[in-house]
Amino acid sequence: MADVEVSRNEHAWVARVDGQVAGELVWRESRDGSAVVLVHTGVGEAFEGQGVGGALVRTALDELAAEGRAVRPDCPFAAEWLRRHPDHPVTVQQRT
Repeated sequence: MADVEVSRNEHAWVARVDGQVAGELVWRESRDGSAVVLVHTGVGEAFEGQGVGGALVRTALDELAAEGRAVRPDCPFAAEWLRRHPDHPVTVQQRT
């Protein structure tokens, strides 16, 4: 597993491995402002299988839980990560 550094900007959490961009988890606010929508997780081909996607989702969810924000996992990868980690403390909001 690679040493993954994750940072957040106004549109995504971005993962870097050895200083190179390895992937991103794109997000946006829900229309009513009640949740952060996780839109898409993408990992560069050279970084697949190194835990980059999991690190992105885990970091995002940890930060959102600490901020008291709800999350709506429209991204299939993030939704599956949450299904596999049902004890994560983030509040999950389903699409209505």
